[in-house]
Amino acid sequence: MKRLFKLQFIGITFIIYLYIITATTIINDDLIKIFAEESMSVSQNNSSLQPLDTHNMTQMMQRGNVAMGFDQNKISHEFISTEYGGQIKITALDKNDNQTISQIKSHILDIQNDFAKGNFTKPFYIHAQSVPGTDAMSLNKDQIRYQIQDLETGSIMFLITNNSNLANSINQFMTFQSTEHRGH
Repeated sequence: MKRLFKLQFIGITFIIYLYIITATTIINDDLIKIFAEESMSVSQNNSSLQPLDTHNMTQMMQRGNVAMGFDQNKISHEFISTEYGGQIKITALDKNDNQTISQIKSHILDIQNDFAKGNFTKPFYIHAQSVPGTDAMSLNKDQIRYQIQDLETGSIMFLITNNSNLANSINQFMTFQSTEHRGH
């Protein structure tokens, strides 16, 4: 009987251990996805309702730190609309900040993979709302080509399509991002 109790105790302890490990290793993408789904639900249920702090630059920058994996105060963002889509340029403010430069390049690769799959949860999370243009970009993900150009201090990701309607959606995305980031 003692042996059975001991085995049960070890089994329960192991299950609790696994639960704790699993619960404490939730990665940022899971949190971002949960937040994005909640934000989308709120904005779809009432398009005139904006989640709290939508235009609060400090909170947006904090969410950007989480989603992008680097300090937003150490970088510059540029969102540029083009005839065939747009470009996202992220550079470190300090050309000697190798850690931030490496994190930027990693982030650009991550969003290239996410966007190519039609996954725009990071922009939803960062801006605490649905982002204009992303519905069409997600639905037509196979019509967008994503190319990366590494720079000395960061990277540029080009979003290119031959579909003029989709290019307009990408332009909406770029305009929104540029306005929200206000030259940061």
